[in-house]
Amino acid sequence: MTQIKERAVEMIRRIPEEHMLYVLNILQSLEAMTADKEKERRKAKAALADILNMEKRLPEDFDPRKELHEARMEKYDNLS
Repeated sequence: MTQIKERAVEMIRRIPEEHMLYVLNILQSLEAMTADKEKERRKAKAALADILNMEKRLPEDFDPRKELHEARMEKYDNLS
């Protein structure tokens, strides 16, 4: 056990029994925050993998500026 965990356990031992409910609530909140961060990390990694896989599917001669120009012309050309 690390020194920090040992200090935390020692502090918990000194807390009176009637205040343990508060300690449990705090620990549950911390645990939930940690789980949420890990879940978000997994989702972000999956999204990045999806983006990288899409990038591999583009043709060699793909020109993003040309594509953007054509899309704008298609959508907004009738405004002029």
